[in-house]
Amino acid sequence: MRNSFIRVFSPARFGFEPSRLCGVSIVAAGGLAIYALMHFVLGDALGPDAAALHPRQRLLGWPLYERVSSRVAAIDHLYRSGQMPHDTRLGVCLGVSTNATGIERRFLDARATVADRWIVLSGAGLSFENLEGVMLPVFFCSLKPSAVVFSVHPQMLVGERFMSDAPTLGDQPVVGRRRRALKSRFASIAPLGGLPKHWIVKNHAIVGHFLNTQFYAWRLGVFYLAGVSAEGFCPPATEPWDDDPWWLWNMNDAERRFAHEQIAFWRKQGHFKAANYHSDGDQAQSFVRMIRAYRELGAQVYVLLMPLRSTLRELVPENAKPCLHEVLNREFPDEPPTVIDLEDAMPDDLFTDEAHLSKTGAERLSRILAKRLQAPKDDSPAPGGS
Repeated sequence: MRNSFIRVFSPARFGFEPSRLCGVSIVAAGGLAIYALMHFVLGDALGPDAAALHPRQRLLGWPLYERVSSRVAAIDHLYRSGQMPHDTRLGVCLGVSTNATGIERRFLDARATVADRWIVLSGAGLSFENLEGVMLPVFFCSLKPSAVVFSVHPQMLVGERFMSDAPTLGDQPVVGRRRRALKSRFASIAPLGGLPKHWIVKNHAIVGHFLNTQFYAWRLGVFYLAGVSAEGFCPPATEPWDDDPWWLWNMNDAERRFAHEQIAFWRKQGHFKAANYHSDGDQAQSFVRMIRAYRELGAQVYVLLMPLRSTLRELVPENAKPCLHEVLNREFPDEPPTVIDLEDAMPDDLFTDEAHLSKTGAERLSRILAKRLQAPKDDSPAPGGS
């Protein structure tokens, strides 16, 4: 009976030889050894915190890049498919999250006559370098802009340097209960207790961003040389024109907790120190490159100084705005871009935090801006320097 049971349930009966376990064990042990060795090799080569792969500026999160690319691709598709007249004059508002909350396209379409149709494209974070990188897909659009408005803040001359403890903009950070739950899952399995400390696991976000950045740059270069338009660079968005930031418009910060966190972060970044503002720094050079590049496309360039709440304006050094004007006047002595200064144009009660306008504030600012972007009635607008 016993021998019969062994014959019925023998591994050999199912085509499996126990001797093969030796080979599988060797492969598994070798893989684990390599994985463990990588912790020390990568830590020694790139630093324990992957310092060699750290970006210059704060991480933005790749969904933001994809959103901008897909909206530009949709404009390209509409133009190439004949759904937009070929003589359409496109206006583009480029900026960060304050651009998204502060400018409503419909008011520009109705009254800003330096262009026929407008689109508002927004990055995030106070950094000219990040804005430059996010907006590169605009150059792939077959419909070149006739007017470009840079919605900026003087603090962008300082930028937002990468800090490992700062959350990625645009992505939901793993914090609080989610982080504790993630750690507890590893801790509940004894062999996996040290896994979060492994170099690859600990630095996976930095490594992922570095690889994405390299692939993004490679794609841009190859597609540009191949003459690929924006529609071929990225799948078009269903709705290209509007990307309303409802969550920022409806943010409840009555106790101003988020506003205090904003100021604390910008203080840590050095935005409130006069010595950090340089007219020839990396951020200033990035801004100049963007202006020149869009002018080469034939666009009339405007620089809009976006509104700030009075509590924030009082903290920004007095030399910040003159420093920005110095950059523009020195680099473009013959034709400096038209500067529209609306930094103190909005009352404090129209902000949801220190820098983002409410929907009511956005409507008021958009009306003011649209009036400033009206072409002279006796002279048809033509692309070129402002």
